[in-house]
Amino acid sequence: MEATAQPHCGLSNRAWNWLPPKNSATRLREDPLSIIGRYHGQYWSVNADQGRADGWENRRFYAGAEAVLFHTFTAQAQMKFCEDFDLVYDGLYQAYVKWAPTETFSLTAGRVDFLFAGLERTISSTKIATFERGLLVNQVMPHEVVGAVAQGRAGDFSYHAGAFSGSIDQEFTTFAGGFGAVAGVDYQLPLFSKEGSLHLDYLYNNGNSSNSAFEPYNHILSLWHQGQSGSFGLGLDLTAGHGIKGSKSVLGVTVLPTYVFRKNVLHKGDALQAVLRYQYAVSDGNNGLQLQSRYEQEVVPGGLGNAYHAIYAGINYLIYGNRFKLMNGMKYSVMKDSALGHDRFNGWTCFAGVRVYF
Repeated sequence: MEATAQPHCGLSNRAWNWLPPKNSATRLREDPLSIIGRYHGQYWSVNADQGRADGWENRRFYAGAEAVLFHTFTAQAQMKFCEDFDLVYDGLYQAYVKWAPTETFSLTAGRVDFLFAGLERTISSTKIATFERGLLVNQVMPHEVVGAVAQGRAGDFSYHAGAFSGSIDQEFTTFAGGFGAVAGVDYQLPLFSKEGSLHLDYLYNNGNSSNSAFEPYNHILSLWHQGQSGSFGLGLDLTAGHGIKGSKSVLGVTVLPTYVFRKNVLHKGDALQAVLRYQYAVSDGNNGLQLQSRYEQEVVPGGLGNAYHAIYAGINYLIYGNRFKLMNGMKYSVMKDSALGHDRFNGWTCFAGVRVYF
């Protein structure tokens, strides 16, 4: 079976995404007006017992502007470009206003990428070391949301809390789908490394029947740790979701080490980074997990199961850090299906691509 990806039209850890570094002397970007955006293009190939498929995908192409106003406000808007470029405009990615009156507090309102819960979902797509986030993360966590979120820091503690509309459309929301809320706290705690932080995040969805922003889980809890020792980083995550609307409850573990093994390869400041990720996810009944909508489902459309194992290995060439990098990786994954009596999916997915943001 040969297939190609169908057009789909329609920021490191959390503190680095929304708050300045702990010892930063400035609260906002120095440039009063900046053009911002990202492009992610990648070739993918699936070779599984159930079939084969491959293709090129313009995974993400966003562009917009960001302005600093009155020293404490940031206004940002970014639009999405359609993956096949047939129709250029494909809705808003982000459109928000952020108020940061001090170095340790910010309040953001508008349409934002959901970077507030769990190890992988608090890392922007501009900085993730793998091509895609894990299966369970994509299955239980929302993508963009409309609402307001406050984040702050007090000594070794950081916190965040927000409320969001349960509905979302191409631009904003009709506020017709109930609501969701997130809360979390983290503490500077090295554990297995020289530097590190321990995080606990909670996401609530009130389960409104018109919900379109959140997945069918009313309680999601993530306990995770991110550590760094020189060139070696290690992320550990335990996430659980309580299913509603017929969805089974799920539980997953992620182990994500990275290692910069060579610097100044071709020019000063570039680096080679190795990444390894292991994922295990399980549901409390049959057909509680679904294969990744990208790539794996090109071979097994809608593939369901009750247990999923995946290991990913890759090497990234950081030409100018995460702002311009070439990525290569491969993943071996197995979806177990007790109801079917054999594997729903068993195979390899290989990737090669480029990622740019500005």
